[in-house]
Amino acid sequence: MKKRILAGALGLAILAGTVTLAGAAGQDQALVSLSYLNGVFWDDLKATVKQEVDRNTSAIYSAAMGQGAGAAGTFAPQTGINGDAVAGNTGCGLIWTQGSAVVRSGTLVDATAGAEIPEGGALTVGHRYLAGTDVTLTVSSDTAQWMAEGRWTVTAGEPLPAQLPFTDVPRGAWYYEDISYVYRHELFNGSSPTQFAPDDKMQRCMMTTVLHRLAGKPVVEYSAVFLDIPDGQWYTAGTVWAGRTGVVSGVGDGLFDPFSNVTRQQIAVILYNYAVKMGYDVSASAELSEFSDAGAVAAWGRSAISWAVGVNIINGRDGNLAPDGDATRAEVAAMLHRFTTWVQK
Repeated sequence: MKKRILAGALGLAILAGTVTLAGAAGQDQALVSLSYLNGVFWDDLKATVKQEVDRNTSAIYSAAMGQGAGAAGTFAPQTGINGDAVAGNTGCGLIWTQGSAVVRSGTLVDATAGAEIPEGGALTVGHRYLAGTDVTLTVSSDTAQWMAEGRWTVTAGEPLPAQLPFTDVPRGAWYYEDISYVYRHELFNGSSPTQFAPDDKMQRCMMTTVLHRLAGKPVVEYSAVFLDIPDGQWYTAGTVWAGRTGVVSGVGDGLFDPFSNVTRQQIAVILYNYAVKMGYDVSASAELSEFSDAGAVAAWGRSAISWAVGVNIINGRDGNLAPDGDATRAEVAAMLHRFTTWVQK
């Protein structure tokens, strides 16, 4: 298989040289036209190479998908954690199914994309890979899973430092670890590939979406739980799920008001309801009199605020609870980080 792939690559390289020569010589000296080489012949050769790769890796793909009886027993599931070194011999294959990893050394070919992964390059979930030489990968997520064909060994190594793609989340910021946690656990996305927008206000529909992810994204069929939550929006599944389970309630008249900012005491109530639905012990409570604005806490939010303060999910703002204050994305990231830490305890 490796010889066939390399032969195809060599053919592409020779073709590239032929095109150069044909272009450099006079048109009357060219054996074939430059337009033919750049067009039909080039496209046909690339298609032939791709077909050869697909044919030789079809057994790997079928086995991973549970479709290849002929490949049964040749494919094995493997797992790793952050920092683990995954080493494979020349000709071995794998399909990456969960988590992330980077190439540390050797040649790894992405058979799905038809490209070689450079050192430091990341693997893509769902893609098929072949080791062109002996290769070593490093798991870069908390956990990872893949289907391995051939000899792949996993050895423990030093965990990789958390790397955020956001230029507006400096390492020294008070919320850095919180945002790192919610991003790496796929609870939050950024406002763009390079921006997290930590100081932007958190909207109600964002909150339901995040909690839906925290719950493992349970499948939910659409129903008009709230009149202002249409089907097919990015926030639909999370809000319908949260409404059905009683984690959130509307604002009256059958509405949810998805794009209003969520307040600190609303977050306390939502997390309290979520904890109750999940069967967690919510008996802890704290005295609120130490906060100068304790009297501003609504009757419907007092039990939840007392609990949230008692388990250290909500802290004060300069000695105030600020129950009606809008929560920022960074604050919600911190609350969710503290909440999941409390759950794990």
